[in-house]
Amino acid sequence: MNFFAAFNDIVTPDVINKAAVFVEESAPKTQKAIEGLGLTVLGGLLKRTTSEIGVNQLFNYIQKGNYDGSQTAGLSSALKDPAQTNLLIAHGNDTISHLLPAMKSSIANMISSYAGIRNSSAVSLLGLTSGIVLDVLGKQVREQKMDADGLAAALFEQREDFVQKVPESLLPKLVEKLGLQQVMAGIAGPARRGEPAATPGRPISAPGPAVTAPVYDASSDSDNTNGLVGKIGIGLVLAAIIGAGAYMVYHNSRTGQTDDAGEVAETTVTTDAGQADTVARSMAVPVDTSAMRTKPATTSAVAPVAPSAASTTATAGAGTLTTALNGYMADVTAPKGRTFSLSAVSFQPGSTSLTPGSEATVTEIANFLKANPAAQIRLVGYANDAGAGTTNKALSFKRVNTIKSMLVAQGINYIRVDAVGLGTGSKPKPGDSTGTRTPSLRKIDMKVVYK
Repeated sequence: MNFFAAFNDIVTPDVINKAAVFVEESAPKTQKAIEGLGLTVLGGLLKRTTSEIGVNQLFNYIQKGNYDGSQTAGLSSALKDPAQTNLLIAHGNDTISHLLPAMKSSIANMISSYAGIRNSSAVSLLGLTSGIVLDVLGKQVREQKMDADGLAAALFEQREDFVQKVPESLLPKLVEKLGLQQVMAGIAGPARRGEPAATPGRPISAPGPAVTAPVYDASSDSDNTNGLVGKIGIGLVLAAIIGAGAYMVYHNSRTGQTDDAGEVAETTVTTDAGQADTVARSMAVPVDTSAMRTKPATTSAVAPVAPSAASTTATAGAGTLTTALNGYMADVTAPKGRTFSLSAVSFQPGSTSLTPGSEATVTEIANFLKANPAAQIRLVGYANDAGAGTTNKALSFKRVNTIKSMLVAQGINYIRVDAVGLGTGSKPKPGDSTGTRTPSLRKIDMKVVYK
């Protein structure tokens, strides 16, 4: 499926002009808004389909809403009639309110600012664009006879193109607004619906919403005595598990107090994670922490060293970042916005896997943010080593979001960490008419946005 080609076939200049007349905005601003909304809705659906419930819900709304390609087949003609236009907008807004709950207003505000249009216009265009996006997907479902899993998989095939097409001016806000960090970094993927287990004497029904827990009904037991024995057995097993868990907690606490090596089991609970946004948690996806299980780096107390007032960028290697950050924070005259080059953080060529030793610097950043609860940072990534099948912009974005995911896994509120991938960072030299560009980059910078 090529979503963007199909979307552009529908959103013709004629459609843009008619939509612009309806919302009373200029055609260029309307086009910018619709293109931004198309990317936003697609991004929201990518996030939604990382959960089983989201996969089923998207598929069901496409079926129930009659999104099969027919609604956009005569879109240009429909937009001539205000009544039909209002109907399309209302239908799209109703559907997106269910698929992306409690996000319609925030999306409209974001696009209103991005495209320079009124908020009411952004709301109307959101409804119209949502219908177009769903009709494009529904047409693919109909033509290729997809089930819900097939739709989710096809949707995620658009991820690389999605990363490339989101404008840099919209990318950070869009990612934060929709919680797309793990989707963009390639950590999260489409969920697959679980199939119900076979029960003797009972046929398996068609796939449906996942059942979260079994429900036991005493009246369905064929033998009350056997049912009672089974329940007693389950109770004994649960009691044994609880007892074993209590013993392990007691044993670990004693071990942490008496270990001659001085290595105490880590039991600290950070309060920062508890502040996570409730909407983000409602749409949360699992974090792959296989590469994140590192012990906090031990750092000795170092007297703060004030940085040079003329310096705006500091190169910080492993072990020196904490010193540089402490000195910067201690200097009340130093303005916010200083950038630190994370020279000790690097990745394996063409991948998002950190090289040995890089994790220590990530832990230093996490400890800094824990020690300074008001601080906010922005990770800026550059890459020039992308292999086949991806681009430097996509790779740079995935890398900074890998670091962000590691920080979140260590208890840092995701809202405090912005992540931007700028590809190679190469651009024309100012005032150079020969077309000479600045060198390509491969690095990670950290900007302290707020002290």
